[in-house]
Amino acid sequence: MGRSLPENTTNIMSGAVAGSVVQARLIEGGVHIHRAAPAYVTPRQLPPEPAHFTSRQEETELLDRFVRHAQSCQRPNVVALTGPGGAGKTATALHWLHRNLDRFPDGQLYADLGAFGPNGPNTPSIVLSGFLRALGVSAEDVPLELSEQAALYRSMTADKVVVVFADDAESVAQVRPLLPASPRSALVTTSRRRLGALSMDGARFVPVDALDEPAAVELIRHVVGGPKADAEPEPTRALVRLCGGLPIALRIAAARLLSRPSWSIARVVATLTDERRRLVSLAVPGQTSVRASLDLSYAELQPEAARLYRYLGLHPGPEFGLQAAAAVADLHADDADDLAEELVDVSLVDEISDHRFRLHDLVRLHAWQRAEEDDDRAELVAAERRVITWYLDRAVAADLVVVPHRRRVCSRYDAARHEPPAFSTTTAALDWLEAELPNFLAAQRRAADREWWSLAWQLCEAMWGLFLYRKHFEHWIPAHELGVEAARRCEDQAAHARLSVQLGFAYLNLHHHDEARLHFADALAVSRAARDMHGEATALEHLGLAARGSGQLQVAMDHFVQALEITERLGADRGIALHQRRIGETLADLGRDDEAVHYLRRAVETATELGDRVLRARALTRLGSAQVRLGHVAEARGQLAESVRVLWESGSVQYHAEALEALSELYLRTGEHALAHEQLVHALYLYRASGLPQAAHVQERLACLGSPRPPRPRRAESRE
Repeated sequence: MGRSLPENTTNIMSGAVAGSVVQARLIEGGVHIHRAAPAYVTPRQLPPEPAHFTSRQEETELLDRFVRHAQSCQRPNVVALTGPGGAGKTATALHWLHRNLDRFPDGQLYADLGAFGPNGPNTPSIVLSGFLRALGVSAEDVPLELSEQAALYRSMTADKVVVVFADDAESVAQVRPLLPASPRSALVTTSRRRLGALSMDGARFVPVDALDEPAAVELIRHVVGGPKADAEPEPTRALVRLCGGLPIALRIAAARLLSRPSWSIARVVATLTDERRRLVSLAVPGQTSVRASLDLSYAELQPEAARLYRYLGLHPGPEFGLQAAAAVADLHADDADDLAEELVDVSLVDEISDHRFRLHDLVRLHAWQRAEEDDDRAELVAAERRVITWYLDRAVAADLVVVPHRRRVCSRYDAARHEPPAFSTTTAALDWLEAELPNFLAAQRRAADREWWSLAWQLCEAMWGLFLYRKHFEHWIPAHELGVEAARRCEDQAAHARLSVQLGFAYLNLHHHDEARLHFADALAVSRAARDMHGEATALEHLGLAARGSGQLQVAMDHFVQALEITERLGADRGIALHQRRIGETLADLGRDDEAVHYLRRAVETATELGDRVLRARALTRLGSAQVRLGHVAEARGQLAESVRVLWESGSVQYHAEALEALSELYLRTGEHALAHEQLVHALYLYRASGLPQAAHVQERLACLGSPRPPRPRRAESRE
């Protein structure tokens, strides 16, 4: 096989293509590339309405009035609910929003800005990235720069009527970029700070303070029951005063009564009075009512439940499952379940779904403070490390289900391979990884804060399958920047090279080829310095991908050939199959389908011997496409049918849709236009559902066919 371009190169596009494509032998003058606007998706992100909500009529009437006035003035409405922690700002906002959904027919966006969360405030860029994905923008098309994200966000919302709920804001700078563009839209935010500068954006302010006595009494009646509260009217009013009218303190005190039906309200009042005196004498600043209520409930816990409560304050992420709770406290899951139920009963922990929990930030702070006061520091450090390690081991097990045959650097994969699969399907593993992503990121940051550098880079590698299949570039890039730095700190050159490749691959997906090349070149230099031939082959392969993506096909071919030569010397079967496929794909790009088929057949054979069904199926997709172009339709039909089936089962929407596109080309070749149309409609549905840019290309192909669109195909999720 020669390495130079033939003189009479044919200009052919083969395979699935992401993004814009320019095909030409000679271009003169200006070139303008236009991409189709993303299809709008209606977001429904609001959390559920809180239980036991009461009163707040004045605040909700203000919200109604402000929104009506703003819409009559034809400008976006901005409303800020401000007040102390625990006053019920979030509950008030959610109560009003759920009763006014019809005012915002184009959807609701939600973000926890995390001013007082366990990991500090979220940046506007992280929030906007999530909003854009929720609105239907593909992961590859979400800009990295805040200014570009904000511009695209304004374009997406310019003719829509949406409401944005930005909860727990730290500053105006966090909130301002989230303002939707439509004059009939609204942004509702909550904060413990005044956020006065938002008035420049036309913001109106709704103060949310402690409940007055009648409303607070009503809240207690809702929780403990009217008869019990009515039987002790004066102690009930005293309880309101002792809790300062703050809903969180009232709810916790009332929950204590509910879990102790034999207790009188007067008994709780007497105990709480003593607790308040203790806190005042110790000069505890601010939130005395909340701390007193929390201390009261804490004092009544069984020792094991109290210990679990304290240790939950050490959990790195915003919410957690039962297994993570058991891990942080070093408990059996059944014991953790019983103890968590006790904490839920007294409102110290919120159960947001089945065996899924969350702590209010004031409760989390209290749990952490009690841990600092009541536990040995070495035990707390061990608990933090234990829960971070638990997340790492679970991520490793899930990642093995997603990408089972890939060579890993982290040694934990070796042990995990001997265990039964952690999930029954790839989709189940990906869904779990995606649900836990905030906790993985928080665990990685906590590990770096504690200078547990090995854990930090291992967590990064374990997130690879999730990022590969579900993208999340807004997290992929910073997680890998931290992972590369952690590997450097460990002086682990293999990890450094691997994570640099993974970081570069994010930029490659985003079509930032120059940035991708820098990271791939770094990985190549590190691997060669360490005499790591596996790392060298991987870096060369990805340099080839960057070259191919920017149209340098002969440079790409050279890199792929070098990578193949190295992996053949190493006997690395998966790498051999991968590089054989890369060479076949590039030959197809060059219009040399006969040669491409030779390498793609070898890739299929090698992947078959390895037992990597997904790698085999992806090679079959490319092989089938080349066979169709060569007129070998009968052979291609079986290859593409198998590819579609296996990739449907794999959980990768993108790979499955690519196979459907290839199958549609076969049907067009054989004159089976109805079947071709059906495959393209299914591919379009999958691309759109995942926000992938290939949707625009498929839409154009469907328009060219000109036949009526059939009913929507079955959902890919039916594979489970």
